[in-house]
Amino acid sequence: MIYTIVQAILIFGMPQALLYYYPRKSSSEHPLLIKQTSIILFCSTLIIMSLFWLGSQAIDSHHLKEYLILLGLYTSLMIFVMPIQNLLILEGKTGAAMWSMVLFAVIDVAVLPTAAWLNPTTLGIIHGIVFTAFLKFVMVLFHVYSTYFTKEISGTSYLKEQLAYGIPVGLTAMVYVINVNIDKYLVGLFFSSSVFAVYYLGSLWAPIFGWITQSAAQVVTPLMSKAHKDGNLTEIRELYSSSIGRLAFVFLPATILLIFIAEPLIVTLFTETYRDSVPIFTIYLILLPTYALNLRWILMASGQTKFLLKLAFSMSIINIILSYWLLMTLEGDNRLLGIPFSTVLVTWVSTIIVMNRSLTIIKSSFFETYPLKEMWKIASVSAVSV
Repeated sequence: MIYTIVQAILIFGMPQALLYYYPRKSSSEHPLLIKQTSIILFCSTLIIMSLFWLGSQAIDSHHLKEYLILLGLYTSLMIFVMPIQNLLILEGKTGAAMWSMVLFAVIDVAVLPTAAWLNPTTLGIIHGIVFTAFLKFVMVLFHVYSTYFTKEISGTSYLKEQLAYGIPVGLTAMVYVINVNIDKYLVGLFFSSSVFAVYYLGSLWAPIFGWITQSAAQVVTPLMSKAHKDGNLTEIRELYSSSIGRLAFVFLPATILLIFIAEPLIVTLFTETYRDSVPIFTIYLILLPTYALNLRWILMASGQTKFLLKLAFSMSIINIILSYWLLMTLEGDNRLLGIPFSTVLVTWVSTIIVMNRSLTIIKSSFFETYPLKEMWKIASVSAVSV
């Protein structure tokens, strides 16, 4: 979790900043945007390497000392690699974006076992991980240099504005990582390891579905950003409405189906030992519809990253307080169930706030924007089918 938090902060929200600024700029201004992004990421790598070097000096006799510099190098290289998928999508090269991820996976599969075979130690594996990151970095550098840095860089610098947009995104990601894990820390603190295992299994599934929404955001957010710059609120509303409808087609049937098969699914996959995970699993399934509704794309496309950061902080604090209060107030098995209940409740409150703010930005009403009839039909057919 610490690695994820550090990475979320020090990438400075640059993948999302690209989604925001790239469609707002002309093609002649794109090299400047990429140059600024590269400068920010380079400064980030210096910070990362400094932190890992200081860490290695602080633990002079610890066995992790020899790994820290290598891990710092790996993190620094991957900081440059991470935004490339967004950049390829922005260039209209969705096929290249997909194949780049496939190629990166092939590199991992080819290099890591080879490194482990040549040097079957932890250090050997880390060497392999760093080498894969280096290969990916070279590929990204070649694409960026040949596409942008061979062209004339023109336009007025807006580095501060880019950071003002991106830093809150990074901090919001940090808060999200903490919020996703805080319930597990509470369970680990107040319950036994066996109870923690049951809880962890039940809470594991819902966040996995978030990758679907994130992938859609890479495509839709740039379109909304361009429309927002042009003042075309109607186009934003249509994109928003159609996206909700398509995501609802995935998440509503999944929610209903998984609720009905929760018990046999858990027991079949993990045996009777984890039957007690079923209530926790079922409570967390109530989160799935929020992935179709809690679309922060309009807020991201309109530059309201500071609002999202404030919302994330406030919801995280409320979740911690409510979880702890339920933990101390409820009795028996309900003590454990109070924690997922708090997480689900706070997430739905956050979803409603985001929905309301989004409607305010596009100057539209709830019934005009949300495809309620389509969503009701999907839910009804799913319930009857099950």
